[in-house]
Amino acid sequence: MSATDTLSLAPLVAILTLVGLAAWGAARLFIATYRYIRATPFQRRRMRHAWSIARRWRRLAPNVGLARVDENTKGRKDLQGKTAKPVTVVPKIKVFPEPWGIRAVIKTIPKVGVEEVEKAGGWLADAWDCESVEVRRLKAGLVEVRGIVGNPLDDHQPYAWPDVAEWLLPMGHNPWMRQVAIPLRQLSGIKIAGLPGYGKTMLMLAWMAVLATRSAVQFAIFDGKTSDPRYGDWGQAGERAMFVVGDNPETANQRLTEIVRMLKDRPAALVEERGTHKFWKHGPTDANPLVVVIMDECHNYSDVKGLTGKDKQLIESNQRMMQTISKEGRGLGVLGIFGTQKQTSDAIPTAVRDNLEVGICFPVFTIDAAEAALGSGIRNDEPNQPMALVDKETNVGVCVVTNVPGLGGRYDRIRVGDLDEDQLPAFIASTAHLRRDIIPAAAPTMVDVSAESVRADKSAGTSVPLQKKTRRTRKAS
Repeated sequence: MSATDTLSLAPLVAILTLVGLAAWGAARLFIATYRYIRATPFQRRRMRHAWSIARRWRRLAPNVGLARVDENTKGRKDLQGKTAKPVTVVPKIKVFPEPWGIRAVIKTIPKVGVEEVEKAGGWLADAWDCESVEVRRLKAGLVEVRGIVGNPLDDHQPYAWPDVAEWLLPMGHNPWMRQVAIPLRQLSGIKIAGLPGYGKTMLMLAWMAVLATRSAVQFAIFDGKTSDPRYGDWGQAGERAMFVVGDNPETANQRLTEIVRMLKDRPAALVEERGTHKFWKHGPTDANPLVVVIMDECHNYSDVKGLTGKDKQLIESNQRMMQTISKEGRGLGVLGIFGTQKQTSDAIPTAVRDNLEVGICFPVFTIDAAEAALGSGIRNDEPNQPMALVDKETNVGVCVVTNVPGLGGRYDRIRVGDLDEDQLPAFIASTAHLRRDIIPAAAPTMVDVSAESVRADKSAGTSVPLQKKTRRTRKAS
C-alpha cells in the first residue's frame, strides 16, 4: 500500500474511531439512564450522590492532599520558550452507590496511597456528606473508601436465625448492612464485656435459642447474677440445660469439676465412636454433643480480690478449671462463653481471657475495659471504640466485635438483631425434651487404707487424700 493510499484512509479511521467512541458513550448513558429509571427513589438518591462525588473529584483531591505534582514537568518550556505550569496528577476514582452510602475505589499514584487516604478520611467524610468513612487496601494499587450516609446501626432488623445445617451464632448487621455471624467450628471461645443493661445476656440467650433445637448440643449454665437461678434471666432456659447454678462459687466449683472430668474423658469417647479424637472432623453427635458452657457475670466465680485461706483456694480452683475449658475445649467440643461487665484481669484471669478467640464489647466507660475485651488495637481505632456507644436511648444492642472471620483482625460495630425478650426463654424451654445429662458420674476408686499404703502414698507425694482417715483409739497399756 502506497503512502497516498495510507493518507486517504486516515480520515476514515478517524471517523470510525469517533463513531465507536460515540456509540460507547451512548451505550453507557443508556445503561445509566435505564438503571436510574428502574431504581427506587432511595436508590436514585444514592446514585445522584455517587455521580456528584465522581464529578467533583478532580477539584477536591488536590485540596485534601490526594494529588501530586509531576516532578518531570517542573521547569518545562512551552513553544514560546516560557516556563509551563507543572502537571498535577490526580488519582483515578470510581464511585458506586450502596444501600449504606457510597463506595469509592481509588487507583493509587506515587506518594498517594492508603496512608494518605486514611489521613484525609475526615475531610473526605465532610466533603462527601458522610457520617464516617472507612479506608482499606483492596490490592496492590487500589484503595477502597466506604462512606456511611446516616447511621445504619439505628436501623432495627429482626434477628437472623440460621439454617439448621449451619453451625453459626448470628449476631446482627454491621454499618455496611452485612449480616455477621460467628462460625462454631474450631472456635476456642467467646468473651463478652459491657455495662449492664446493654444486651449481653440477651445475646447469649439468643445463641442458646439458636442451638437449643439440636439434640447434638447440651448446655451448662452458670448464672452469676443471682443466688437462685430459678428467678433469674436463665430460669426458664434452665429447663434445656444439663444444670444451672447460681452465684455460689462452691457450687460452681463442683460443676466445673464435672465438666473438666468430662473433658478429660472425651478423647477416649471420641475415638471409640469415630476413630479419631478430633471433634470437628465429624462434628457434634448425640453420643458426643457440643457442650456450650455459658458463664454469665463470670467474675463471681473467678475474682480472688479480698479473699484469703480456703475461700481463695476455692476461687483459684475455679480459675484453673475455667482455664482448662478455654485451652482444651476447642478440639474436644466444649465451647466456653464468658460474660462479665469488665474483662480485666481482676475479674477474669488473663490465662482464660487471652485464649478466647472472639471478643465482643458492648458499651464501656474506659479504654482499658475496651482493650481487655478487644485487644490493644482498639486504642488506635477511634471510630470503633465502644466508649462512644454509652447511650441507652440509641445504643442498647450495639457492640464492637473482633476476630470474627471476614474482618481480617479488624474491628466492626454490630447492631444485634431484635429479639422478643418475653418469648425467648419460653422458646428455649419448649425444647426441654432434648436435654440429656451427658456428664458421666465419677468412677468409684478402690482404696487400700492399710498403714503400709498410707505410708506409700505419703512417700509418693500424694497431695489430695483419696479417703478420709478414721481416728483410732489407743489401747490403755
